[in-house]
Amino acid sequence: MFIAVSGSIGAGKSTVTRILAEITGFQPLFETVEGHPYLEKFYKNPKKYSFKTQAFFLWDRFNKHYNSMKSGKDIVADRSIYEDGIFAKVLYLRKEMDEDEYLKTYLPHFKTLTGIVEQPDLMIYLSASLDTLIYRIRKRARDMEKDIDINYLSMLSDAYNEWIQEYPYRKLIIETDGLDLTCDLHTDWLYLVKAIVTKINRSEFADEAGGIKDLISRMPKIHRMKNKERVREEIFKGALK
Repeated sequence: MFIAVSGSIGAGKSTVTRILAEITGFQPLFETVEGHPYLEKFYKNPKKYSFKTQAFFLWDRFNKHYNSMKSGKDIVADRSIYEDGIFAKVLYLRKEMDEDEYLKTYLPHFKTLTGIVEQPDLMIYLSASLDTLIYRIRKRARDMEKDIDINYLSMLSDAYNEWIQEYPYRKLIIETDGLDLTCDLHTDWLYLVKAIVTKINRSEFADEAGGIKDLISRMPKIHRMKNKERVREEIFKGALK
C-alpha cells in the first residue's frame, strides 16, 4: 500500500508521515531537503535557481516513488510527485521560471514521469490557512525558510487548494487548523487515523473528513495510553493489512 501525505509548505507533512509510519509500521519516505543541492540557494535567489531546484525535486521524487511502488512494501510518503507541478506552475506565474524552462522543458518531463508511476492508494491532503502555515514555518525555524516570501506562500496555498479539488483519485482532505498532530498519543491522531482507515476501506466515504468533536466523544482517550503497540491495535485492528 502506498499512502502520500500532501500539503503546502508548513502543513505538517513530515510530522504526519513520521508518526503515521510509527503507528502503522509502514516505511516512511521523506522528500530530500537536507542534501538538496539547490534548495537553500533557491530561497536566496528564486529566479536563478527555480528550474534547477524543481528539476532535482521532480527526478528525485520520481525515482523514490517508482522504486517504492515496485518494492511492494507498505509506504507512507512525505509529499507526492504530483505536487511538484504545483511549485513549478507558481514559479512560472511569478516569472521566476521562464517559458523555455517551464513549458518546453519541465512540463513535458513532468507529464511523462507522472504517467509512469501508479497513483497512491490514498492521497491525504493536510489543509491549513495561510496564518497556520506561517506559524508552523516560524515554529520549526529552518534557516533557509526564515525569509520566505509571504506572497509566494499565499500563491502556493491557493494553487494547492485548487489542485486537491481537481485531483481525480482517492483522497482525504483533513482540515488541520486547530489540530495537534505533533504527538502520536494525542486524541487528534485517533480522529485522523480513523478517517484514513474509513476512506481506505470505503471509497464512497466523503473526500473531506467530518468534524472531530463528535468522533472523539465516541472514542477512547488514547492520548493517555503509554503502550504504542496497544495504541496501534486500538486504532487500526489490522485494517490496513
